[in-house]
Amino acid sequence: MKTRTSYSLPPAGPAWGGSLMGTSLVATLLVISGLDPLAWVVACIGVAILVALVVGFIIYRTPRFHQDMMAPWAMTFIGIMSLGTAWTNLTDNLTYILVGFWVGAPACLAVYANQLRGFQGEPNFAWGLALVGPIMAANTAGTTHAKGGGDIYWILGVCCLVASIGAAYPLFARVYVAAWRRKVDLSGPNAATVWIPLGVVGQTVSAVDLLFGKDAELIVGTVLLIIAIPMIAFAMWHFYPAVAHWVRYSPAWWASTFPTGTISVGSHHLAEVWNLEWLTIIATALPALLVFHWLLCVARCTFWVVRER
Repeated sequence: MKTRTSYSLPPAGPAWGGSLMGTSLVATLLVISGLDPLAWVVACIGVAILVALVVGFIIYRTPRFHQDMMAPWAMTFIGIMSLGTAWTNLTDNLTYILVGFWVGAPACLAVYANQLRGFQGEPNFAWGLALVGPIMAANTAGTTHAKGGGDIYWILGVCCLVASIGAAYPLFARVYVAAWRRKVDLSGPNAATVWIPLGVVGQTVSAVDLLFGKDAELIVGTVLLIIAIPMIAFAMWHFYPAVAHWVRYSPAWWASTFPTGTISVGSHHLAEVWNLEWLTIIATALPALLVFHWLLCVARCTFWVVRER
């Protein structure tokens, strides 16, 4: 008879920032889809997660703000900006997105700068999380500007966009090459990290739309859509077999949520520009993929609590 495996997980804190990112983006996409009652529920869950992360860090003081631990900090600060955006979309109150931006954006830039000093260990997709933060800041700044914020937000958004693109795309290209050479560990829960590069792709499309308008988005979005197709196929090829095997639960599972959400938002913007029915259908279906991944993570967490803790 097979014995039940028991294992521990990181305590509440920034290690679980991916859950805040994914949950907050689910709330935003529910608003975009016109499902405000559900969005309110998910947004409140996001607040509860943020409180748990903050309290957990106060209690456990882990992880430290060291160079080799920038990924969880990046996820947490991205999640704060995403949560602020979700609440502003729900309430039309600009205060939430402003608080999220001024807390999350400077912190993401600090994480970004610290990570660029060097990368520890073998190549992995989580390396790029710290470099994705500024592009979330660019989207948040662009949204703030579009909702009536001053021109300073447009300037900050452009600067953050350039910073993220200049570092994240070359880094992910390097990791993809390493993965092709089988030098990246994609076993177990690490399989979920293959979704991470799609986050910067989706965020780029929406940021370009917010900051430079539809004409620029049409050009950039078309190029990135072509690039994203094999990236999505690669992610599915690795992630879904891992799900089928119900691999060990860890914070890495949540890496499958936020990137699928950003691709959804980017596709939504692009569908509006192209006005193509087939792309509109895809853009409408992609939020369901985010919700599906989010529910997978919740189910896997519940299974760990009930059977494996």
